[in-house]
Amino acid sequence: MGLIFESEELNRIKSIYYSKGILTEDSIWGVFARKALSWASKNEDEIALLFKTSEVELAKSIDDIVNAGIKSKNIVPLDNIQIKLMHAFNPSDSPEGVAQAVQKTKNMLNGYAKSKGRPSWQSFRDEASGVSKPQGAASSASAGASVPNMFSKQRISNRWYGFTDPKYLEKIDWSKVSNAKNMNDYNKVIAKAIKTGDYSYVSRGGFEKFGISDFRDYLKNNVSQVNEVVPETGRWSVTFK
Repeated sequence: MGLIFESEELNRIKSIYYSKGILTEDSIWGVFARKALSWASKNEDEIALLFKTSEVELAKSIDDIVNAGIKSKNIVPLDNIQIKLMHAFNPSDSPEGVAQAVQKTKNMLNGYAKSKGRPSWQSFRDEASGVSKPQGAASSASAGASVPNMFSKQRISNRWYGFTDPKYLEKIDWSKVSNAKNMNDYNKVIAKAIKTGDYSYVSRGGFEKFGISDFRDYLKNNVSQVNEVVPETGRWSVTFK
């Protein structure tokens, strides 16, 4: 199992991320993405061993992010790790690449979790969301942290991880969405708004748990680039400011 990345593909992935300001050579995300790509063919146990031996410093950097999320009872920093990994493995957001990207993301994050004595990455997510009690690598403490904006400076599409994974879809408050009751239908509304410039059918509420208090206003005023838009099928992709 495993996807082999040729040098041209690695360079293309890096250029996409550097151009968006997501990665720099020395940033934690730059190091994390490079390691994730180079470990793409490894299983969870092999990755766990690397985190415990040659990549202790990288593990410590991830510890800081995970512990901060757990202490503040804020799952968004952990979700952002997953999203960035998904983009690293599938930078074009192609439907064909989702399944492989999901599996490789799971291997990477479960490997990290096992290196910390945890059964899986989900145990960290459960603790950050208050589902489980503290264990292992981090202690919890209540804090009223605001929800960071998950869309800022990101390439978001109808195929985005946050709109296809059930763990993320449950964050959407459909009681505040007027013209759709599922993401497939809402994607058509969103795509039509982007195409026509008429955002009146896009509801303001519903995405508060993504850090967006007024989704209509945000979509209308914070798109820096439209990558594609097909209202008939609900296919859309934009890069946010």
